[in-house]
Formats: sequence, C-alpha cells, structure tokens
Amino acid sequence: MGAFPLAGLKVLDFTRVVAGPYATRMLSDLGAEVLKVEPPEGDVTRRLGSQGDRLSGYYLQQNIGKRNICVDLKAPGARELILKLAATADIVTENFRPGVMAKFGIGWDDLVKVNPGLIMLSISGYGQTGPDRKKAAYAPVLHAQSGLIARQAEMANAKPVDIQMSVADSYSSLHGIIAILAALRVRDQSGEGQYIDMAMTSVLHSVDDYAHWVLDDNWPKPEENSVWDAPEGRRILIAGDMKWMWVMFSTQDGLADPTPDGADIATKVRMRREAMERHMLDHDSFDALTATLDRLNLAWGEVQPFGAEIYEQPSVRALGVVVDVKDEAGHARRTIQSPYRFSKSKSGIDGDSKTAKRGEHNVAALRDWLDMDESEISALAESKALISE
Repeated sequence: MGAFPLAGLKVLDFTRVVAGPYATRMLSDLGAEVLKVEPPEGDVTRRLGSQGDRLSGYYLQQNIGKRNICVDLKAPGARELILKLAATADIVTENFRPGVMAKFGIGWDDLVKVNPGLIMLSISGYGQTGPDRKKAAYAPVLHAQSGLIARQAEMANAKPVDIQMSVADSYSSLHGIIAILAALRVRDQSGEGQYIDMAMTSVLHSVDDYAHWVLDDNWPKPEENSVWDAPEGRRILIAGDMKWMWVMFSTQDGLADPTPDGADIATKVRMRREAMERHMLDHDSFDALTATLDRLNLAWGEVQPFGAEIYEQPSVRALGVVVDVKDEAGHARRTIQSPYRFSKSKSGIDGDSKTAKRGEHNVAALRDWLDMDESEISALAESKALISE
C-alpha cells in the first residue's frame, strides 16, 4: 500500500462534540496531522454517558489519532501561540458560535494575516451572518426546525422524538471535508487560502432527498420502505413503494386481489396491504419469506436490535467496521474504523492508535510545529496558557 493521501497536511482543530470532531477524525484517518486545541475544562464529551472513570466511547470515536494541546485562550500569551500555530497550519477548524474566535483575536481576519494560504472551516447552526447566528444549535434543535422530526413522526404515525443519530452534525462534518478539499485544490492552483462558512441548517436541507416532495407541493408522498411482521416473531423492512410490492406479489407470487369491484383507492390500499401482511406471515419460516423476496427481486433487511450483535454480521466483520484500539489510559477498547478503502493509498487507524490526554502533546507538538525551546514552553505553562493533566 502507498502513503496516506493527506499526509503532510497540518490541521489546527478547535472543534468539540461532533460537528467538526468527526471531520477532523476523518482527516486524521486520511493522514493529516490533527492537533486538537482543547480548553482547560476539556471537551464536554470526554465523560459523556455512564463510563465511570473511563474515557467515553463517544469522545474516543471522534478524537482517536489526534494530537492534543490544552490552551486557555484567556491567558497571557495564548493568542500569540495560536497565531504562530496557524501560521504553520494548512487548515483551521472551529465550531464555536459565530464571533467567539474573533473575540479572542484569532478569527479569520486575524489568521489570514499570518497565513494567506490558510483554509479555515467554521461550522455553526445557522451560518456566520444569518438572523439566528447567535442561537444555540445542537443537532436535535436542527432536526426539529428542519422538519425531520415531525416528518418521521407523521410517516411512522408515532409521537415526535429526535432522530437517534446526530445527522446534522455528521453531515456537516462530511460537507466540511468536501469544502476543505475543494479549497485546497484552489490553493494548489492560486496559492490563496479561503474561509468556509458551513451552516448546519443548510447542510440538512441539502442532503434531504425528500425536499422535492414539499417544493413540488406533492406531500404527503406514497408509503414506502415499510416494516412488516415476519414469521418466527421477526420483523423485516422491504424497500420500495406499496404499489410495486403489490404488483410483484400479485403477478409473480399468485396473491389474489381481495378488493371488490368499484372499491375506492383508500379501500384498495388497505385491503391489499392486509393481504400482503397475511401472505408474508403464511410462509413457513423467515428463510422461506426471504427466499420469496429474493425471487421477486425485492430488497429487504431484517430489523436488527441495536446491540453488540450488529457488529457480528458477516458483512460488517468482513469490512472491518470495528477496530481494537487503546484509550488514553492504555486500556483496550473498540471503536469504529474509517470507511475509506483505496486501491493504492492507506487510511484508517490501527491497534496502536489511542486518544490523547488533555495537553499530552503540549511539548512535543510545539517543538514539531514551531521548533519551540524548553524555556518558551515553560513560560507558557507558567502563564497558564498551556495546561496539562
């Protein structure tokens, strides 16, 4: 295998939680050197959930493989340190509320003066200039305001609840990566860096493949991708709309139409659905049903309980989705591997990868990035600009 595709790139990372840390985790997996700048109180996700004294798996998954310095941006010398680091960086990422970086004198206008080739990504809920720019915006808030929660409840005929995945955060990170790579290509051609304003609300609407139903004034859409009861007390999702399922069951599997002549559309839909429900449950076994679905070329997936067993599925194991790593204390842990698979380049983490303690690389990173001597680093520690555990 060849080298990591982003080897040699240096990323100064101010992000925390998910919108941003996932982006820089993937940049790290692709070979970039990511230096996480953590505040004295630490990233709030380090102890998220019931972990006892252990580092949270949440933090581990988003931050493994990154180097770490702990900086108090309010302390004397902190601003000057960040400007020096930015001058040698290729990329800066942050997901504070708009205006926070500028308040500390390290906003885009400050950083570009010391590094005209810098790429800076800011992820925020509503963008840097919009009317809601100062509003707190975590992923669930965006899920609610974008209509995702209400739509899911409507389609499931259920009570509105948040989507159990940080869709807004993860997609914003991924689109942040795309924007960074595009800006790097421009820099390769022109030598100039640029600033990227990534609004999470824009990202959610961009990735929403249901948007056209509303924009074309065609909502509600026909039912599709339904979950059905199956033999042996199991449940199965069949992809596709109800009309196509009926065509396949009635023309290719001998299912008779139960609807009387002259029935209206609502009656036909209800009775045909009930007929398909009975037909699927009449199979002798779950395997017999899936064999029928395969013969009819209907795509299906069993509804699996969310637990450790999902990572034991043959396809998941074959792809190496889970990787054994170490946490900050050197304890064996498991986390999710990078999804990138190249024919020639490397990607991902290995068993020697670990998460860093706050400030673990204060000395090593500043020597590598800035060639700082011991007295300079000691002075920053004495002023409390640099902090370590």
